[in-house]
Amino acid sequence: MRVKSLIANADPVPGTTEGTLSARAAEELSALVGPHGAPPPAPVRRSPRRGALVAVVACGAAAALAGVAFLSLHGDPAGPGGHRAGARSGPAGRGEAAGGGALADEPSFGSTAELERAADVIVRARLGAGHEETVDDVRTTVATAQVLATAKGRTPGDSVEVSYTTPGTGPETAALTAGKEYVLLLDKGEGGRYVLVNTTQGWYEVEGGAAVPAEGNRVALSPGVREALRLTARGR
Repeated sequence: MRVKSLIANADPVPGTTEGTLSARAAEELSALVGPHGAPPPAPVRRSPRRGALVAVVACGAAAALAGVAFLSLHGDPAGPGGHRAGARSGPAGRGEAAGGGALADEPSFGSTAELERAADVIVRARLGAGHEETVDDVRTTVATAQVLATAKGRTPGDSVEVSYTTPGTGPETAALTAGKEYVLLLDKGEGGRYVLVNTTQGWYEVEGGAAVPAEGNRVALSPGVREALRLTARGR
């Protein structure tokens, strides 16, 4: 501002008037101090702080839009309607995550009719010793079960090959023990093997001529199935 004041009040040739200046000098002086001796208006400068604030707001809006786009592409992990989708895959009805890990999301059945309808075969059988295999990074036991009676479906012979997740190797495993007698509710799998319809509801241990459900299973077998398998009602 001091420089502008000095320029505006400068008198390089004392005692002269504007008419005595050459055309070039008058033009250059007019460009510096204005046509009437007043300095030209200073250009409007944008506040750096205001510019930074505008940039921050713009970045925030972009991040919000990116978040909405990400959720739209990937969807709701709870599935349509907010309910987690059940999956039955692998030897024991275990869902599998993208990284290969097992998830506790196998289907469950709320009634006797639903449970028995889900099985291809319902048998009373004695479980034999099995061997362990690894299927899709899941430790699996394959054992032969000697069929003692059949309530639903047909078996290929007097025994069936049952595949189930090895007990104690994951969140969903059936506590089956070789040599014990069970009621098995089975789905027919690949290669002639059978799998449990559910690691909790797919088997009942036979004790004293009655079918004892696994812990957490509140669904009882129907009278017709018990009769076909020569079982009594529990508690009798």
